[in-house]
Amino acid sequence: MINLPTTQLLTRYKRWADQLLFASLASLAPEELTRQRAGPMKTMIATLNHIYVVDRIWQAHLEGRLHGFSSRQAMPYPQLDELWGAQQEVDDWFVDWGTGQTEASLKRSIDFAFISGNQGTMTAGGMLLHVVNHGTYHRGWLVQMYFEIPAIPPMTDLSIYLTEAAPSCDIKC
Repeated sequence: MINLPTTQLLTRYKRWADQLLFASLASLAPEELTRQRAGPMKTMIATLNHIYVVDRIWQAHLEGRLHGFSSRQAMPYPQLDELWGAQQEVDDWFVDWGTGQTEASLKRSIDFAFISGNQGTMTAGGMLLHVVNHGTYHRGWLVQMYFEIPAIPPMTDLSIYLTEAAPSCDIKC
């Protein structure tokens, strides 16, 4: 399903996209982060917390432990700077995790429970693909919120990373 080079690429891409997004969000007027908007997660900060919480849930699944969340809409960090610190920590964890994997470990099946209580089984590589895809999906929601401000969102597409950022990135990308 997913190989080692792709795992390492995607974990670094996710970290880069989050860095770009949070830097851009920090330049907005603070009230824009909490302004009520349409959608299931009504604010930019709520959407960011959702991405973070889901990252932590899947991290726990990969580690074979309980995550402690009872809702995917939990808001552990209502302030952008605190959330950014926590997001960097989990992004770095995924990069380190990806670096430590093998082709065999990525194919390892892991049993887990969704927040709903439903049971599931996925490969470790499949879990990573979900984490990366989930973050990309919700960055799209945030882009729509930028246009409501109106403001220009950062370009966090994988193609931008591959053609502009990845060739010049050091170990922190």
